[in-house]
Amino acid sequence: MIVGRMVRVRLRRDFFEQRLWVFIGKVLGFTENWVMIEGKGLTVLQRGELDVEAEQELRVVVIPRDNIAIIRVLPDNFDMSNIRTVNKGHKLCLVVDGGPDATIAERGEV
Repeated sequence: MIVGRMVRVRLRRDFFEQRLWVFIGKVLGFTENWVMIEGKGLTVLQRGELDVEAEQELRVVVIPRDNIAIIRVLPDNFDMSNIRTVNKGHKLCLVVDGGPDATIAERGEV
């Protein structure tokens, strides 16, 4: 189970005009219908290069599992106070110390 683990959750987009939204945090609850996470949301923006706008404060969100496109488990020591991203070619990636970087978005998706 992933309760108590750090994760990156990428939400599903139903139409292209929706902003791409990613949530990073610790899983507090997990059922067949929803996931409860305490963390920060990232909105993906395109300003010449891909970039993210991160929320300043931690908050708790309950996300219906039908709205989740991808869940990736991150190392437990992931630093929520120092979220870093890097552009790698056509991808925007979340920098993960002690593991492979996590893809947030590709240029054609934003």
